[in-house]
Order: sequence, then C-alpha cells, then structure tokens
Amino acid sequence: MNIKKLCITLILTTTFITNIVHAGSLQEAKNAIDQKNYKLAREIYEVLAQEGDAKAQYNLGLMYASGDGVSYDAAQAASWYKKSANQGYREAQYALAVMTFNKELEDLDYTQAIKWYQAAAAQGHMRSQENLGMLFYRGDAIEQDINSSIYWFQLAANQNSSEAQQYLAYIYSNGAIPEDLVKAGMWMMLSADNPDSRHKNKRTNLLKFLSSKMTTEQISQARQLANKCVEQQFKNCQAL
Repeated sequence: MNIKKLCITLILTTTFITNIVHAGSLQEAKNAIDQKNYKLAREIYEVLAQEGDAKAQYNLGLMYASGDGVSYDAAQAASWYKKSANQGYREAQYALAVMTFNKELEDLDYTQAIKWYQAAAAQGHMRSQENLGMLFYRGDAIEQDINSSIYWFQLAANQNSSEAQQYLAYIYSNGAIPEDLVKAGMWMMLSADNPDSRHKNKRTNLLKFLSSKMTTEQISQARQLANKCVEQQFKNCQAL
C-alpha cells in the first residue's frame, strides 16, 4: 500500500472510530452521572455540545443549573439551554421558561419565556401545557384568556395530568365560564383518582366539597363520564 492510500485509510478509520465513540457518548455520560462521576460526564457533554448535539447542550445546562460537578451558574445554564432550545429541544425550552419565571436570570423576558413554553407545549410537553394554562388563567404575566387556559389545560389533561384535571374542574365550577357541575365533577374525579396526583388528599377533599354542590344524578353522570374518559385513555375527554 502506498503512502497516499495508507493516509486515506487511516483518515477513514479514524472517522469511523470517532463516530462510534460519539454515538455512545450520551449513554456513557449518563452512566457517569449515575456513578456520580460528574467530571467525566461534563467532559463528554462539552465535546458533544460544542458539536451541536441538542440533548448534550441541554444536559450540560442542567449540570450548571443543578451544580452537579460544576459550580452553580445560571447564566451558563441558560446559555446552553438556549442553544438546545433553538434547535427545538422541548426540555430546554421548558427549562428556559422556568428559569425566567423563577427569576434566576438577570434578563426576565416573560414574553420570550411564554414563547418557550408554547414551543415546548406544541411538542406535547405536559408541564409546559400546565403552566400555560395557569398563566392564561391568572392573567398576570399575560392577558387573561380563559378559553386559552382551558385549551392548554385540556391538552395536559389528555396526558392524564392531575394538576390540569383539577384546574379544569375549578374553571367549570367557579363561574369563570358558564357553570357545568357535571363536567367539573368528571375532571375532579379524574384528578382525585389519579395515582400520580401530587396532592391526592387535597384533591379528594376538593371532590367531596364539589360533590356537596351536586345532585345525586349529576354525581352519577360525572362518574360515567370519568369512566368513559379512562376507557378512552384520556383522549378528547372534553368532548364527552
């Protein structure tokens, strides 16, 4: 083999080996995190992040945001999150919005933060959908829009979010829109029955309070709708 062919072969072999290493690097970094070897994880993420890997950029931002293996640095976290978010990575979009509303950044651009929530929510990110529902309901950082609030809460509820289910029950029963106690009861039953409920006792008590305002027939109708919603795997329950 002549020198020229040998050089070409070495280049191709090196490229092939590099691609194999990079293909497994995210998993290697995760394994390092699990073993609390944050230094190795950061080194892997930094290489991939500089090459434009959106997930690595997000994970590197997460390390700076949590202070794992590096000093806590909100600006660095946001910088890496933004690179990832601009590539459409929904977890990074959500993280940037959360940092803004938690006032962890000097530039508190709530309008942009809401856009990040919307971008992530449009990709099915449940927590972003929940937070948009709340923002539109409260009307402080953005103009109040109950219909938009219901829209985002419903999308999250379709993913069996107990939080969104509870707030839909509240909206249908508190006069923000024409009262519908049967629909409110359905959502509250789903929230109280939800095994992932973060505040199960509270929601059980809320269901008892709501049920005290309903007739026996309304409670029965609400339970039938809730059961049907579960049968549909929480899809399009708002149409029941």
